[in-house]
Amino acid sequence: MWQALVVICLIASPTECLTLEDQHWFENERRCKSRVFEMAEDVHLYMKSYKPKSYQCRKLKGGMLTK
Repeated sequence: MWQALVVICLIASPTECLTLEDQHWFENERRCKSRVFEMAEDVHLYMKSYKPKSYQCRKLKGGMLTK
């Protein structure tokens, strides 16, 4: 399983960042990456003073839900 994460930072203060975690897990990395880009595109709609900075598709170990 894969978990999608997007790091977003304040436009006015690029060192103040948050990590967004999707609440769904994905069977493969390709689908996870697709979701990451959807999340990044929507940041400006919900958090206008933030912009996406980076992303990660984290492979979860067996029996693990989050890191």
